[in-house]
Amino acid sequence: MEASTYDTYLINGTITVFFGAHGEDYKQDILNSSLLGDLASTSKHSNNREQLFSEYANTVGKLGWIENARTIKQFEFSNKSLLEIVELGMGTSLTKEEKQFLLNAFLQLKKPPTQSPIIQKILDKLQANTFIPVNEINCVLSTQKPVATSTRLTVVRNNASIITLQVKFKTCGGISMDILDQPLLNSLKDGKSNMWLLNSSLDARQYDKIRASVIKKIGNHINTDLLHVPTPNRLG
Repeated sequence: MEASTYDTYLINGTITVFFGAHGEDYKQDILNSSLLGDLASTSKHSNNREQLFSEYANTVGKLGWIENARTIKQFEFSNKSLLEIVELGMGTSLTKEEKQFLLNAFLQLKKPPTQSPIIQKILDKLQANTFIPVNEINCVLSTQKPVATSTRLTVVRNNASIITLQVKFKTCGGISMDILDQPLLNSLKDGKSNMWLLNSSLDARQYDKIRASVIKKIGNHINTDLLHVPTPNRLG
């Protein structure tokens, strides 16, 4: 793979990165079905992280995503960036080259084109997912309570395998784009799961049968909630 062969999108404020060369129709099928999964899950379980991920996974499973594995994890971490947490959650699934692609994608998300809604979309999603953690001590050097939130990230690998990770965490620095690559995040001390992982792939033949239905169900969200993030060699 060449260094430039990654492509980044936002699906209702969540990050999806394609590694390698994929056809535009295939990418659109992934994006549309994932968007429908997001809309379905947030409409039913926006305040329950476990059920939110379960509903998302079950929904895309009905849309041609073949589930290979689903894992729930509980990791302790401190002073990590979202990028580091994603790498921790995905473990050895990502190659060194793919991790570099992911870093490049995150850096590009922090410096989008002028007047692009990309940053606001990400912040709005993180803010919408915030909740008040219980039994958490105040932030060091501050009387403020930490802010907890969650997000989901999907990578589509060159071999068309799909890895989706949902993570929850807390921060004392507020909700900002710095959480992407700065060591501002810590795990909650609630003893509950904080990472949900889905490994899957898209059955193109099955999706062919429902493509029109998916597009109809997401309606105008396809125009308002799907955003392409220009990569450096495509800017200008």
